[in-house]
Order: sequence, then C-alpha cells, then structure tokens
Amino acid sequence: MEIFGILWLEVIMRPMINSLALLYQLLFSNFGLSIIVFTVLIRLAMIPLTVRQTRQMKKMQTIQPKLKAIQDKYKGKKGDARRQMSSETMGLYKDAGVSPVGCLGPMIIQMPIWIGFYRAILRTMPSTPEGMANLSDLFYSWNPAIAGVPFNSQFLGLSLVDLVSAAVLPWNYALPVLVGASMFLQQKMTTNPTSDPRQKQTNQMMLWMMPIMFGAFTWQFPAGLAVYILFSNAIGVVIQYYVGGKQPVELFGRSFLGTDASRAERAEQVAAEAAGSNAKTPPPSSEESDEDDQSTEILGKDSRRSNRNRARRTGRRTRRRRNKGS
Repeated sequence: MEIFGILWLEVIMRPMINSLALLYQLLFSNFGLSIIVFTVLIRLAMIPLTVRQTRQMKKMQTIQPKLKAIQDKYKGKKGDARRQMSSETMGLYKDAGVSPVGCLGPMIIQMPIWIGFYRAILRTMPSTPEGMANLSDLFYSWNPAIAGVPFNSQFLGLSLVDLVSAAVLPWNYALPVLVGASMFLQQKMTTNPTSDPRQKQTNQMMLWMMPIMFGAFTWQFPAGLAVYILFSNAIGVVIQYYVGGKQPVELFGRSFLGTDASRAERAEQVAAEAAGSNAKTPPPSSEESDEDDQSTEILGKDSRRSNRNRARRTGRRTRRRRNKGS
C-alpha cells in the first residue's frame, strides 16, 4: 500500500500544489484566478477524452435498435438465455467498436482530480505552523512561489479554504445551486439518447440525481473546490457543444443553441420517437383469435369440472359429520 501513497503524492498531489502555487505567483497573487486557469488547463488536456466520449455516444445511438432487438428476443428468459443475451450484446459492442465504459471516461478521470484538488487546496494554504513546514517539503526546488508563502485565500469575498456553508451571503447558497445547475446542463448534453423505456427512465433519474447530489455535497466542500467544479462544468459544456457538432440543448421542452441543420435533425428524431411510441399494436390474426377462443373454452370446462368436484367433496364431508353425530 505504501507504493500507492507514493504514487498519489508524486503523480497527483505535488504537481497540483506546485501548479497552483506557480499560477498564484504569475496571476498577481490571486488564488481564485490560479484555480480558474488551472481548471482551464485540465479541461483542455481532457479534450481527447471528450472527443472519444462523443464518438462513443454517437455509435451507441446507432446500435440502439439492434440492442433493443436483442433485449426483446430474450425478454422474460433466464439462465442460459440470459448468458446468451450478454454474449450477443458484447459481440454487438465489439463489432460496432463501442465500449460502454468509454462513455464514462471524463467522469472517471475527474474523480481522482477532484479528490486530489480538495487535498491540494488544504495543503497549499495550511492554517497551522506544522502545515507550513510540510508545505515547504512539497515544493519543487525550482518553484519560485515558495517565497510567497503564506498565500492569500480571499477571492470575491470568499475564503477559498473555508467550507461553502461558512461563506457569506449569497455565496453559501449560490455556489451549490450554480454547481448543480452546471452539472445538470453537462449531463443533459452528454446523456446518450435511447428508445428503450427502461434506459430512458434510468437516464432521467441520473440527470436529476447527480446534480442534486453534487449540489448538496458542495455545501460541505471548500469554496476553492466548488469554484473548480463550477468552472470545470462550464468549460466542459462549451467544449462538448463544439466537439458534439453544435447540437441543440433541450431544456424544459424548448431547444436552445445549435445550428439550423442540427436543430432540424433533432426535430426529426423527436418526431420519429413520437411516431414510434404512438404506433398501435396490430390486431390479432384469425388464427390467434381461434386459439384464444379454444383456450377460453378449455379453461371454462376445467373451471366447471373443478366446481363439480369441489361440490362432491363438500357433500361427502357433510354426510360424514351427520353420521358421526347420529
């Protein structure tokens, strides 16, 4: 386990702390600006992952009808049939060059960054002499920012090392709301469209659950981490918009942004989905009707036979009780 601690320190913590400190030195001793610029650099470095995620989403959208056909084929079946369904699904993914995990790439990469950034903020601006001594050990020897320690944590009336819940009005309420709203917009732009009702319901749940959850978590985050997440989401929305071909954003029944071509394409998709959901089930054939009539007749005969048998058993029990009583 010690090797993981060393990797965490040398690969994530020290580069973050030194980058923040150097940006602080270059950006007029403003720690808020250093966080924003650091966020921009991280998001720019993740553009290849965003491009890959967008391509994976488009491929997933094209194979949705085939996935739905496989699910319908094995619907209600268990055991070997379920394993066969999984095998065919993975084969479809392989043939299409799609990885379900690939759609989650940026989110997976960002989780250790968020955790590391949380620790980096606290260690870059320590509140104790011991923390100051430990900070000097984390600086690279060539970093001139060590001369500026201790750093000023104030930014737009916020102390970036204090919790959001301890911030002054309106920041203590505005930051969680802004983080949740920006995450909702990013989720909306990256959610993969699907015709499967169950998957659509899951997507809708995640669309609201994640922003609400992170908005609530932000209340207990350091303000600096909240600023990082907010600007990371905002920059991610901009990058996704251009990488995704300027697709329109649908919010509360209305479309925003997008080009004429992308808006027309989206309108066609919505119309196709509406036509598919409103399609009526075809009437049963004459053969199916005959079979249903025969099944109903057989069930009726079985029911009458069962009632007669039940009446005979009841009569026998009644006669036995009378004989015993006499």
